[in-house]
This record gives sequence, C-alpha cells and structure tokens, in this order.
Amino acid sequence: MDKSWKSALAKVCEIYFQSDTKIEWILVGSVGSVLQGCEMEPGDVDIYVKHKEGVSQFAELLNDFALSSKCENRSSNDWLSSKEEPVFNQTFTSGFTWTKARWEISGFNVEVVHISNPAGIPDSLTGEGMWEGGQYIWSHSKNVSIGEYTIPTVPLEIQLESNLKRKRQERVESILTTLKNYGYNKELINKALSSQNLSYFYSEVSLPR
Repeated sequence: MDKSWKSALAKVCEIYFQSDTKIEWILVGSVGSVLQGCEMEPGDVDIYVKHKEGVSQFAELLNDFALSSKCENRSSNDWLSSKEEPVFNQTFTSGFTWTKARWEISGFNVEVVHISNPAGIPDSLTGEGMWEGGQYIWSHSKNVSIGEYTIPTVPLEIQLESNLKRKRQERVESILTTLKNYGYNKELINKALSSQNLSYFYSEVSLPR
C-alpha cells in the first residue's frame, strides 16, 4: 500500500490540531474506509466540511502547500489551490454546487469540500439511502485513529450505500468483507441503505433482518 496518504493526512491533522481553529469536518472516501479496516488503494484524502467557511479556514491553515501562482488548469480533478486562488467554486449543469480547496501534500492529493447544492442526490433515513456527502453523516460520524490523532469519519454502513449507487464494485466488496468480518451497526445499516440495497446487503451477509 502506498503510505503517502498517511503522511499527507498526518500532516493535515498536525497542523489542524496545533491551531486554535475550530472546523466541523469529517473524513470521507477511501482513506476513511481503509482506516476502518478495508483493503483498498486510496485515490486521495477527502475531507468534507459542514460549513462553507470551513474550506477557507482549511485553505488558510494549509497555505504553505498552496501554489505560488494561480493554477491555470480549471478541471476540478486537476486544479490546485494557490496563494492567489486558494478556493474554487463550481456549479455543474445539474445545479450541483461545491466549494473546494486542494493541495498536493507528501506527494498525495488532499481535498477539502463543502457542498451547498446536492442537486437532488438522494439522502434519506426512510428508504432512499443516506448519502456520504449528505446532511445525516454528521450525527453518525465514527472516530478513527491515525497516529496520535483521533478524527471523525463516515461509517462504512453509509459508505456502502454511496459506493453501491456509484457501482464501484471493488470498493463495495471490500466494505462488505470488512462488515462481515468485524460486524456492523444494524440500526445504522437499516437507515443508511436504500430498500433495494438493503435487500442486497442481507443476501450477501446471509443474516436475517
């Protein structure tokens, strides 16, 4: 496993926890999965912040990693924060709108995002499934450890729903294996998964509801 993501996340944690800044943030994506026991190769370090100003606050904290000149690449997958443009706002044709900051730290991409308009992505406690970038993740966060730091992450039960919806089968299988081997929160799995995906989950783990 490429350990550069560990170095990148540890550096972010070191800077954040040594500052007096208070930001409501949560780790999402593949790094959050790995820290909960999954075997997968993280693509980048993904952090969601609850409030839009949290993106700018992280940008200030991580200013040393910003480019010295403005990034000319406007693709959201390649753009990086700079001293001139620390934060990037983007609205897609669907209406989906996010604010983000992005750096390369220890050779690994670190992205901080706030989503202000989810453009109708299903996010529900009653049948449509909970979204990893949605409103319900904050009250269900799970603490994980990296080195001396304890940080909140989105539980695998919720990550499973998002990866099923995105048809990311390798990640789905890794999450399922981890939940089978180490157990899962039955109440949360029943809330987190859509009706269709809940039936699939129970057929895979071969346990009664």
